[in-house]
Amino acid sequence: MKHFLFIYLSYFLSYSIYAQDKTIDQNTLDDDITLEKKSLIILTAAYDEDQDVAERVLSIISEQATSVGRFDIIDRNLVDQILEEQKFQLSGMVDEDQVAKIGELASAENALILDVVNFGQKGVPKEDEEGRKEEEREETLFSWLVKTIVTESIKKKDTLKIRLELENNIHTEFRGNVKIVNVETGVSESSFSISASHTGGNRDASLEKVLGMISSQLRRKLKELYMITSEVFEVDGAYLNILSGNNLGLKKGTMFEIASNHKIKSYKGKKLKMPGKTRGLIKVIDVGPEGSKARIVRKWRKIKEGHKAYELKSPPITTDLNFTVSNDNRYELSGKAWLNSFSEFSASLNYHLGVIRDTRDDMDGYIGFGTDLKYGLFSGFGTNGYLSLNIPFLFARRGDDAGHNVISIFSDPSIDANLAIQVNKERDMVFSVSYVFTSMHGPWQWQKDTGSRDDDGSIITETEWASWNDGKPKFNPVGFYISVSLRRIRF
Repeated sequence: MKHFLFIYLSYFLSYSIYAQDKTIDQNTLDDDITLEKKSLIILTAAYDEDQDVAERVLSIISEQATSVGRFDIIDRNLVDQILEEQKFQLSGMVDEDQVAKIGELASAENALILDVVNFGQKGVPKEDEEGRKEEEREETLFSWLVKTIVTESIKKKDTLKIRLELENNIHTEFRGNVKIVNVETGVSESSFSISASHTGGNRDASLEKVLGMISSQLRRKLKELYMITSEVFEVDGAYLNILSGNNLGLKKGTMFEIASNHKIKSYKGKKLKMPGKTRGLIKVIDVGPEGSKARIVRKWRKIKEGHKAYELKSPPITTDLNFTVSNDNRYELSGKAWLNSFSEFSASLNYHLGVIRDTRDDMDGYIGFGTDLKYGLFSGFGTNGYLSLNIPFLFARRGDDAGHNVISIFSDPSIDANLAIQVNKERDMVFSVSYVFTSMHGPWQWQKDTGSRDDDGSIITETEWASWNDGKPKFNPVGFYISVSLRRIRF
Protein backbone atom coordinates (compact mmCIF):
# COMPACT_ATOMS: atom_id res chain seq x y z
CA MET A 1 0.00 0.00 0.00
CA LYS A 2 2.83 2.38 0.88
CA HIS A 3 4.51 1.49 -2.39
CA PHE A 4 1.34 2.29 -4.35
CA LEU A 5 0.91 5.60 -2.50
CA PHE A 6 4.48 6.58 -3.30
CA ILE A 7 3.96 5.89 -7.02
CA TYR A 8 0.70 7.88 -7.04
CA LEU A 9 2.29 10.89 -5.33
CA SER A 10 5.25 10.81 -7.70
CA TYR A 11 2.94 10.70 -10.72
CA PHE A 12 0.80 13.53 -9.33
CA LEU A 13 3.76 15.80 -8.66
CA SER A 14 5.31 15.09 -12.07
CA TYR A 15 2.05 15.83 -13.88
CA SER A 16 1.55 19.04 -11.91
CA ILE A 17 5.00 20.27 -12.85
CA TYR A 18 4.43 19.29 -16.49
CA ALA A 19 1.06 21.02 -16.58
CA GLN A 20 2.54 24.14 -14.99
CA ASP A 21 5.35 24.25 -17.54
CA LYS A 22 2.88 23.69 -20.36
CA THR A 23 0.68 26.54 -19.12
CA ILE A 24 3.65 28.83 -18.94
CA ASP A 25 4.64 27.92 -22.48
CA GLN A 26 1.12 28.46 -23.78
CA ASN A 27 0.95 31.88 -22.17
CA THR A 28 4.25 32.99 -23.66
CA LEU A 29 4.35 34.53 -27.12
CA ASP A 30 6.85 33.16 -29.61
CA ASP A 31 9.89 35.22 -30.42
CA ASP A 32 8.90 35.57 -34.08
CA ILE A 33 5.63 37.39 -33.29
CA THR A 34 5.79 41.02 -34.46
CA LEU A 35 4.92 43.14 -31.42
CA GLU A 36 6.89 46.36 -31.80
CA LYS A 37 8.12 48.74 -34.43
CA LYS A 38 11.69 48.29 -35.60
CA SER A 39 14.05 51.14 -34.78
CA LEU A 40 15.86 52.29 -37.90
CA ILE A 41 18.75 54.65 -38.55
CA ILE A 42 19.09 56.00 -42.09
CA LEU A 43 22.51 56.74 -43.54
CA THR A 44 23.95 57.60 -46.93
CA ALA A 45 26.92 56.17 -48.72
CA ALA A 46 26.67 58.70 -51.53
CA TYR A 47 29.70 60.34 -53.03
CA ASP A 48 30.22 64.04 -52.56
CA GLU A 49 28.96 65.08 -55.96
CA ASP A 50 25.64 63.28 -55.38
CA GLN A 51 25.18 64.37 -51.80
CA ASP A 52 22.36 66.84 -52.50
CA VAL A 53 20.14 64.35 -54.32
CA ALA A 54 21.10 61.67 -51.78
CA GLU A 55 19.80 63.85 -48.95
CA ARG A 56 16.50 64.32 -50.79
CA VAL A 57 16.15 60.56 -51.30
CA LEU A 58 16.97 59.97 -47.63
CA SER A 59 14.17 62.38 -46.71
CA ILE A 60 11.77 60.39 -48.91
CA ILE A 61 12.91 57.11 -47.30
CA SER A 62 12.29 58.58 -43.85
CA GLU A 63 8.81 59.83 -44.82
CA GLN A 64 7.78 56.53 -46.40
CA ALA A 65 9.20 54.43 -43.56
CA THR A 66 7.21 56.55 -41.10
CA SER A 67 4.10 56.32 -43.26
CA VAL A 68 4.31 52.51 -43.42
CA GLY A 69 3.99 52.59 -39.63
CA ARG A 70 6.41 49.74 -38.89
CA PHE A 71 9.57 51.69 -38.14
CA ASP A 72 10.75 54.10 -35.48
CA ILE A 73 13.06 56.42 -37.38
CA ILE A 74 16.00 57.80 -35.42
CA ASP A 75 15.90 61.62 -35.54
CA ARG A 76 18.20 63.02 -38.21
CA ASN A 77 19.56 65.70 -35.88
CA LEU A 78 20.72 62.98 -33.48
CA VAL A 79 22.40 61.14 -36.35
CA ASP A 80 24.21 64.29 -37.49
CA GLN A 81 25.32 64.94 -33.91
CA ILE A 82 26.74 61.42 -33.59
CA LEU A 83 28.53 61.70 -36.92
CA GLU A 84 30.08 65.01 -35.89
CA GLU A 85 31.11 63.80 -32.42
CA GLN A 86 32.62 60.56 -33.73
CA LYS A 87 34.19 62.35 -36.71
CA PHE A 88 32.85 59.75 -39.13
CA GLN A 89 33.38 60.46 -42.80
CA LEU A 90 30.54 59.11 -44.92
CA SER A 91 31.69 60.28 -48.31
CA GLY A 92 32.19 56.83 -49.80
CA MET A 93 30.97 53.41 -48.88
CA VAL A 94 30.17 53.23 -45.20
CA ASP A 95 32.40 50.91 -43.22
CA GLU A 96 30.44 48.18 -41.38
CA ASP A 97 32.28 48.95 -38.14
CA GLN A 98 31.10 52.53 -38.48
CA VAL A 99 27.51 51.39 -38.98
CA ALA A 100 27.61 49.22 -35.87
CA LYS A 101 29.08 52.04 -33.79
CA ILE A 102 26.61 54.67 -35.07
CA GLY A 103 23.66 52.31 -34.58
CA GLU A 104 24.76 51.46 -31.07
CA LEU A 105 25.06 55.12 -30.10
CA ALA A 106 21.64 55.89 -31.61
CA SER A 107 20.00 52.79 -30.00
CA ALA A 108 18.90 51.46 -33.40
CA GLU A 109 18.25 47.83 -34.34
CA ASN A 110 18.92 48.25 -38.03
CA ALA A 111 20.71 50.67 -40.30
CA LEU A 112 19.45 51.54 -43.77
CA ILE A 113 22.27 52.63 -46.08
CA LEU A 114 21.63 54.37 -49.40
CA ASP A 115 24.30 54.16 -52.08
CA VAL A 116 23.75 56.39 -55.13
CA VAL A 117 25.02 54.30 -58.04
CA ASN A 118 24.23 56.80 -60.78
CA PHE A 119 22.64 60.21 -60.97
CA GLY A 120 22.68 62.55 -63.94
CA GLN A 121 20.81 65.32 -65.69
CA LYS A 122 21.29 66.52 -69.25
CA GLY A 123 19.34 68.43 -71.84
CA VAL A 124 18.16 66.45 -74.86
CA PRO A 125 16.64 67.81 -78.10
CA LYS A 126 12.96 67.23 -78.67
CA GLU A 127 12.20 64.86 -81.49
CA ASP A 128 10.95 66.80 -84.48
CA GLU A 129 8.80 64.39 -86.45
CA GLU A 130 8.15 66.74 -89.33
CA GLY A 131 11.81 67.56 -89.62
CA ARG A 132 12.74 63.89 -89.49
CA LYS A 133 10.29 63.04 -92.25
CA GLU A 134 11.55 65.93 -94.35
CA GLU A 135 15.11 64.63 -94.08
CA GLU A 136 13.99 61.20 -95.22
CA ARG A 137 12.56 62.60 -98.48
CA GLU A 138 14.67 62.76 -101.62
CA GLU A 139 16.39 66.09 -102.07
CA THR A 140 16.59 67.93 -105.38
CA LEU A 141 19.46 70.26 -106.27
CA PHE A 142 17.21 73.26 -105.83
CA SER A 143 15.93 72.17 -102.43
CA TRP A 144 19.49 71.52 -101.23
CA LEU A 145 20.61 75.00 -102.35
CA VAL A 146 17.67 76.70 -100.62
CA LYS A 147 18.21 74.71 -97.43
CA THR A 148 21.92 75.63 -97.33
CA ILE A 149 21.26 79.38 -97.75
CA VAL A 150 18.48 79.42 -95.17
CA THR A 151 20.53 77.39 -92.68
CA GLU A 152 23.43 79.82 -92.78
CA SER A 153 21.19 82.85 -92.39
CA ILE A 154 19.39 81.62 -89.28
CA LYS A 155 22.22 79.73 -87.58
CA LYS A 156 22.52 82.25 -84.71
CA LYS A 157 18.80 82.25 -84.05
CA ASP A 158 18.71 78.44 -84.08
CA THR A 159 21.58 78.24 -81.62
CA LEU A 160 19.62 80.25 -79.05
CA LYS A 161 16.50 78.18 -79.74
CA ILE A 162 18.34 74.89 -79.25
CA ARG A 163 19.89 76.09 -76.00
CA LEU A 164 16.49 77.07 -74.59
CA GLU A 165 15.06 73.76 -75.79
CA LEU A 166 17.77 71.78 -74.02
CA GLU A 167 17.27 73.72 -70.80
CA ASN A 168 13.56 72.86 -70.82
CA ASN A 169 13.79 69.21 -71.85
CA ILE A 170 15.99 67.67 -69.18
CA HIS A 171 16.58 63.93 -68.97
CA THR A 172 17.03 62.85 -65.33
CA GLU A 173 18.22 59.40 -64.35
CA PHE A 174 18.66 57.92 -60.87
CA ARG A 175 19.85 54.48 -59.74
CA GLY A 176 20.59 53.49 -56.19
CA ASN A 177 21.06 50.51 -53.90
CA VAL A 178 19.58 50.22 -50.43
CA LYS A 179 21.08 47.85 -47.86
CA ILE A 180 19.67 46.90 -44.45
CA VAL A 181 22.36 46.07 -41.88
CA ASN A 182 21.80 44.48 -38.48
CA VAL A 183 23.50 46.86 -36.06
CA GLU A 184 24.30 44.20 -33.47
CA THR A 185 25.92 41.72 -35.87
CA GLY A 186 27.02 44.10 -38.62
CA VAL A 187 25.64 41.65 -41.18
CA SER A 188 23.57 42.79 -44.16
CA GLU A 189 20.07 41.27 -43.84
CA SER A 190 18.57 42.37 -47.15
CA SER A 191 18.98 44.77 -50.03
CA PHE A 192 17.07 46.16 -52.99
CA SER A 193 17.54 48.55 -55.90
CA ILE A 194 15.60 51.64 -56.88
CA SER A 195 15.69 53.37 -60.24
CA ALA A 196 13.72 55.93 -62.22
CA SER A 197 14.14 58.23 -65.23
CA HIS A 198 12.17 61.04 -66.81
CA THR A 199 12.57 63.37 -69.77
CA GLY A 200 10.81 66.72 -69.86
CA GLY A 201 10.69 70.10 -68.12
CA ASN A 202 13.55 72.00 -66.54
CA ARG A 203 16.02 70.49 -64.09
CA ASP A 204 13.84 70.94 -61.02
CA ALA A 205 10.65 69.67 -62.69
CA SER A 206 12.38 66.63 -64.17
CA LEU A 207 13.98 65.77 -60.82
CA GLU A 208 10.64 66.05 -59.02
CA LYS A 209 9.11 63.52 -61.44
CA VAL A 210 11.93 61.06 -60.75
CA LEU A 211 11.69 61.51 -56.98
CA GLY A 212 7.94 60.85 -57.17
CA MET A 213 8.59 57.53 -58.94
CA ILE A 214 11.21 56.61 -56.36
CA SER A 215 8.82 57.43 -53.53
CA SER A 216 6.22 54.89 -54.69
CA GLN A 217 8.91 52.22 -55.13
CA LEU A 218 10.30 52.82 -51.65
CA ARG A 219 6.92 52.53 -49.94
CA ARG A 220 6.30 49.09 -51.43
CA LYS A 221 9.82 47.80 -50.76
CA LEU A 222 10.00 49.13 -47.19
CA LYS A 223 6.74 47.38 -46.36
CA GLU A 224 8.13 44.13 -47.75
CA LEU A 225 11.19 44.52 -45.53
CA TYR A 226 9.11 44.14 -42.37
CA MET A 227 6.21 41.76 -42.97
CA ILE A 228 4.05 41.16 -39.91
CA THR A 229 3.84 37.82 -38.12
CA SER A 230 0.84 37.81 -35.79
CA GLU A 231 -1.16 35.34 -33.73
CA VAL A 232 -4.84 34.43 -33.49
CA PHE A 233 -6.15 35.05 -29.97
CA GLU A 234 -9.90 34.60 -30.51
CA VAL A 235 -12.07 32.73 -33.05
CA ASP A 236 -15.81 33.33 -33.47
CA GLY A 237 -17.24 31.43 -36.42
CA ALA A 238 -16.08 33.09 -39.65
CA TYR A 239 -14.36 35.90 -37.74
CA LEU A 240 -11.27 36.08 -35.58
CA ASN A 241 -8.96 38.52 -33.81
CA ILE A 242 -5.20 38.87 -34.24
CA LEU A 243 -2.60 40.69 -32.15
CA SER A 244 -1.44 43.33 -34.65
CA GLY A 245 -3.13 46.70 -35.11
CA ASN A 246 -2.47 50.40 -35.64
CA ASN A 247 0.68 50.07 -33.57
CA LEU A 248 2.29 48.36 -36.58
CA GLY A 249 0.61 50.36 -39.31
CA LEU A 250 -1.85 47.59 -40.21
CA LYS A 251 -4.57 48.63 -42.70
CA LYS A 252 -8.03 47.32 -43.60
CA GLY A 253 -7.91 44.83 -46.44
CA THR A 254 -4.53 43.37 -45.49
CA MET A 255 -4.49 39.60 -45.98
CA PHE A 256 -2.81 36.95 -43.84
CA GLU A 257 -2.25 33.24 -44.24
CA ILE A 258 -3.00 31.21 -41.12
CA ALA A 259 -0.77 28.28 -40.13
CA SER A 260 -0.40 26.05 -37.10
CA ASN A 261 2.55 26.57 -34.77
CA HIS A 262 6.04 25.36 -35.54
CA LYS A 263 6.90 21.83 -34.50
CA ILE A 264 10.17 20.93 -32.82
CA LYS A 265 11.84 17.78 -34.10
CA SER A 266 15.13 16.23 -33.10
CA TYR A 267 17.64 14.93 -35.59
CA LYS A 268 21.05 13.59 -34.52
CA GLY A 269 20.95 15.54 -31.29
CA LYS A 270 19.92 18.80 -32.98
CA LYS A 271 16.50 20.41 -32.40
CA LEU A 272 14.91 21.63 -35.61
CA LYS A 273 12.00 24.06 -35.91
CA MET A 274 9.67 22.79 -38.65
CA PRO A 275 6.91 24.90 -40.20
CA GLY A 276 3.30 24.22 -39.26
CA LYS A 277 0.54 23.35 -41.74
CA THR A 278 -1.22 26.17 -43.54
CA ARG A 279 -4.91 26.45 -42.69
CA GLY A 280 -6.61 29.38 -44.37
CA LEU A 281 -6.71 32.99 -45.51
CA ILE A 282 -8.06 35.95 -43.58
CA LYS A 283 -8.75 39.56 -44.50
CA VAL A 284 -8.59 42.41 -41.98
CA ILE A 285 -11.94 44.22 -41.70
CA ASP A 286 -11.37 46.39 -38.63
CA VAL A 287 -8.13 47.73 -37.09
CA GLY A 288 -7.71 48.55 -33.40
CA PRO A 289 -4.80 50.09 -31.47
CA GLU A 290 -3.06 46.76 -30.76
CA GLY A 291 -5.35 44.16 -32.31
CA SER A 292 -7.49 43.69 -35.40
CA LYS A 293 -10.62 41.84 -36.46
CA ALA A 294 -10.49 39.72 -39.59
CA ARG A 295 -12.82 37.56 -41.65
CA ILE A 296 -11.94 34.07 -42.82
CA VAL A 297 -12.21 34.22 -46.62
CA ARG A 298 -10.87 30.73 -47.35
CA LYS A 299 -10.22 27.73 -45.10
CA TRP A 300 -8.90 24.22 -45.77
CA ARG A 301 -8.11 23.20 -42.19
CA LYS A 302 -9.54 24.14 -38.82
CA ILE A 303 -8.36 27.49 -37.45
CA LYS A 304 -7.92 27.81 -33.67
CA GLU A 305 -6.67 30.24 -31.08
CA GLY A 306 -2.87 30.34 -30.93
CA HIS A 307 -2.31 29.76 -34.64
CA LYS A 308 0.14 32.01 -36.49
CA ALA A 309 -0.90 34.68 -39.02
CA TYR A 310 1.63 35.58 -41.73
CA GLU A 311 1.09 38.77 -43.74
CA LEU A 312 0.91 38.33 -47.52
CA LYS A 313 2.86 40.70 -49.76
CA SER A 314 -0.05 40.77 -52.19
CA PRO A 315 -3.47 39.08 -52.49
CA PRO A 316 -3.54 35.68 -54.22
CA ILE A 317 -4.21 35.64 -57.97
CA THR A 318 -7.47 33.93 -58.99
CA THR A 319 -8.03 32.57 -62.50
CA ASP A 320 -10.92 30.65 -64.09
CA LEU A 321 -11.09 28.31 -67.07
CA ASN A 322 -14.73 28.24 -68.15
CA PHE A 323 -16.73 26.02 -70.52
CA THR A 324 -20.21 27.18 -71.63
CA VAL A 325 -22.81 25.22 -73.64
CA SER A 326 -26.42 25.87 -74.73
CA ASN A 327 -28.16 22.92 -76.45
CA ASP A 328 -26.47 22.67 -79.85
CA ASN A 329 -26.41 26.40 -80.54
CA ARG A 330 -23.27 27.59 -78.77
CA TYR A 331 -19.99 26.34 -77.32
CA GLU A 332 -17.47 28.62 -75.64
CA LEU A 333 -14.14 28.33 -73.85
CA SER A 334 -13.23 31.40 -71.81
CA GLY A 335 -10.66 32.46 -69.25
CA LYS A 336 -10.93 34.97 -66.42
CA ALA A 337 -8.34 36.72 -64.25
CA TRP A 338 -9.96 38.24 -61.15
CA LEU A 339 -8.88 41.51 -59.55
CA ASN A 340 -9.33 41.66 -55.74
CA SER A 341 -11.14 38.34 -55.86
CA PHE A 342 -11.60 38.19 -52.07
CA SER A 343 -13.47 41.49 -51.90
CA GLU A 344 -17.26 41.82 -51.81
CA PHE A 345 -17.07 43.69 -55.12
CA SER A 346 -14.53 42.60 -57.73
CA ALA A 347 -13.97 42.50 -61.49
CA SER A 348 -12.24 40.25 -63.99
CA LEU A 349 -10.45 40.48 -67.32
CA ASN A 350 -11.84 37.87 -69.73
CA TYR A 351 -11.00 36.31 -73.05
CA HIS A 352 -13.52 34.34 -75.17
CA LEU A 353 -13.14 31.67 -77.87
CA GLY A 354 -16.18 29.87 -79.27
CA VAL A 355 -18.71 29.08 -81.97
CA ILE A 356 -22.34 30.26 -82.23
CA ARG A 357 -25.22 29.35 -84.53
CA ASP A 358 -26.58 32.19 -86.69
CA THR A 359 -30.01 32.65 -88.29
CA ARG A 360 -28.81 30.80 -91.40
CA ASP A 361 -28.17 27.74 -89.25
CA ASP A 362 -24.39 28.05 -89.70
CA MET A 363 -21.88 27.79 -86.85
CA ASP A 364 -19.70 30.94 -86.84
CA GLY A 365 -16.44 31.17 -84.91
CA TYR A 366 -15.64 34.13 -82.68
CA ILE A 367 -12.99 35.52 -80.36
CA GLY A 368 -13.09 38.46 -77.99
CA PHE A 369 -12.52 39.97 -74.59
CA GLY A 370 -14.64 41.41 -71.81
CA THR A 371 -15.19 41.76 -68.08
CA ASP A 372 -17.22 40.36 -65.21
CA LEU A 373 -18.49 42.58 -62.38
CA LYS A 374 -19.03 40.44 -59.27
CA TYR A 375 -21.03 40.96 -56.09
CA GLY A 376 -20.62 38.42 -53.28
CA LEU A 377 -23.77 36.99 -51.65
CA PHE A 378 -22.50 34.50 -49.06
CA SER A 379 -19.46 32.50 -48.05
CA GLY A 380 -19.16 29.55 -45.72
CA PHE A 381 -18.78 25.78 -45.38
CA GLY A 382 -16.42 25.65 -48.35
CA THR A 383 -18.84 27.42 -50.70
CA ASN A 384 -19.03 30.88 -52.16
CA GLY A 385 -22.13 32.32 -53.86
CA TYR A 386 -22.12 35.46 -55.97
CA LEU A 387 -23.89 37.31 -58.78
CA SER A 388 -22.03 38.73 -61.76
CA LEU A 389 -22.67 40.89 -64.81
CA ASN A 390 -20.80 39.59 -67.86
CA ILE A 391 -20.05 42.15 -70.59
CA PRO A 392 -18.25 40.67 -73.66
CA PHE A 393 -16.95 42.32 -76.84
CA LEU A 394 -16.80 39.64 -79.54
CA PHE A 395 -15.59 39.42 -83.14
CA ALA A 396 -17.40 36.83 -85.29
CA ARG A 397 -16.06 35.59 -88.61
CA ARG A 398 -17.56 33.70 -91.54
CA GLY A 399 -17.77 33.84 -95.36
CA ASP A 400 -20.36 35.91 -97.26
CA ASP A 401 -22.19 34.84 -100.43
CA ALA A 402 -19.47 36.34 -102.61
CA GLY A 403 -16.72 34.33 -100.97
CA HIS A 404 -15.26 37.13 -98.83
CA ASN A 405 -14.06 36.56 -95.26
CA VAL A 406 -16.27 38.95 -93.31
CA ILE A 407 -16.20 40.07 -89.67
CA SER A 408 -18.90 41.44 -87.37
CA ILE A 409 -18.74 42.85 -83.84
CA PHE A 410 -21.40 41.71 -81.37
CA SER A 411 -22.05 41.66 -77.63
CA ASP A 412 -24.47 39.58 -75.56
CA PRO A 413 -24.28 40.69 -71.88
CA SER A 414 -25.66 38.33 -69.26
CA ILE A 415 -26.53 38.10 -65.57
CA ASP A 416 -24.93 35.07 -63.92
CA ALA A 417 -25.70 33.20 -60.70
CA ASN A 418 -22.57 31.38 -59.51
CA LEU A 419 -21.73 28.80 -56.85
CA ALA A 420 -18.05 28.08 -56.13
CA ILE A 421 -17.30 24.84 -54.26
CA GLN A 422 -13.86 24.52 -52.70
CA VAL A 423 -12.00 21.36 -53.72
CA ASN A 424 -8.69 21.95 -51.93
CA LYS A 425 -6.36 24.76 -50.87
CA GLU A 426 -5.81 26.07 -54.40
CA ARG A 427 -8.78 24.85 -56.49
CA ASP A 428 -12.54 25.39 -56.80
CA MET A 429 -15.31 24.13 -59.04
CA VAL A 430 -17.69 26.89 -60.14
CA PHE A 431 -21.19 26.16 -61.46
CA SER A 432 -23.01 29.00 -63.20
CA VAL A 433 -26.43 29.67 -64.69
CA SER A 434 -26.43 32.63 -67.09
CA TYR A 435 -29.24 34.57 -68.70
CA VAL A 436 -28.41 36.58 -71.82
CA PHE A 437 -30.95 39.42 -71.75
CA THR A 438 -30.04 41.27 -74.97
CA SER A 439 -27.79 41.20 -78.03
CA MET A 440 -26.06 43.96 -80.00
CA HIS A 441 -24.89 43.11 -83.51
CA GLY A 442 -22.80 45.22 -85.90
CA PRO A 443 -22.67 44.97 -89.72
CA TRP A 444 -20.67 42.34 -91.59
CA GLN A 445 -17.62 43.89 -93.30
CA TRP A 446 -14.41 42.96 -95.07
CA GLN A 447 -11.19 44.71 -96.11
CA LYS A 448 -10.60 45.23 -99.84
CA ASP A 449 -7.07 45.50 -101.23
CA THR A 450 -6.88 48.71 -103.31
CA GLY A 451 -3.62 47.70 -104.98
CA SER A 452 -1.86 50.82 -103.63
CA ARG A 453 0.75 51.25 -100.91
CA ASP A 454 1.47 54.10 -98.48
CA ASP A 455 4.83 55.80 -97.85
CA ASP A 456 5.87 52.98 -95.48
CA GLY A 457 5.13 50.33 -98.11
CA SER A 458 2.02 48.99 -96.36
CA ILE A 459 -0.99 47.87 -98.42
CA ILE A 460 -3.86 50.36 -98.46
CA THR A 461 -7.27 48.74 -97.85
CA GLU A 462 -10.86 49.91 -97.92
CA THR A 463 -13.78 48.68 -95.82
CA GLU A 464 -16.52 47.02 -97.88
CA TRP A 465 -19.95 45.71 -96.90
CA ALA A 466 -20.57 41.97 -97.07
CA SER A 467 -22.62 40.55 -99.97
CA TRP A 468 -25.73 38.51 -99.10
CA ASN A 469 -28.17 36.93 -101.57
CA ASP A 470 -30.85 35.99 -99.07
CA GLY A 471 -30.70 38.17 -95.96
CA LYS A 472 -27.71 38.72 -93.74
CA PRO A 473 -27.06 36.24 -90.89
CA LYS A 474 -27.70 37.41 -87.34
CA PHE A 475 -27.25 36.02 -83.86
CA ASN A 476 -30.07 35.45 -81.40
CA PRO A 477 -28.30 34.35 -78.20
CA VAL A 478 -30.99 35.53 -75.73
CA GLY A 479 -31.78 32.78 -73.23
CA PHE A 480 -30.29 30.58 -70.48
CA TYR A 481 -26.84 28.97 -70.49
CA ILE A 482 -25.04 26.57 -68.17
CA SER A 483 -21.30 26.73 -67.58
CA VAL A 484 -18.66 24.99 -65.46
CA SER A 485 -15.37 26.59 -64.41
CA LEU A 486 -12.12 25.28 -62.97
CA ARG A 487 -10.75 27.91 -60.58
CA ARG A 488 -7.14 28.19 -59.48
CA ILE A 489 -5.92 30.25 -56.51
CA ARG A 490 -2.24 31.16 -56.91
CA PHE A 491 -0.38 32.27 -53.77
